[in-house]
Amino acid sequence: MSHVRLLANPLVRWAIAVLYLGTSLFLLIVAGDLPKPDQIAVTIACVIGFFVVPIALKGYASSAPEEY
Repeated sequence: MSHVRLLANPLVRWAIAVLYLGTSLFLLIVAGDLPKPDQIAVTIACVIGFFVVPIALKGYASSAPEEY
């Protein structure tokens, strides 16, 4: 199965988004030593990215050429 066809599945796209959110928040807030205002800004940016990632992956999957 092509990786691009795999991205056409909404469950795969949202699973990738959840992994992105979890990894980003862990690395930037838990593992990083940020002050509270920076933690809030990073959390907001990560949550916005959580919704952008599946949309971007859907656009990529729909624009990729079909394989034979």
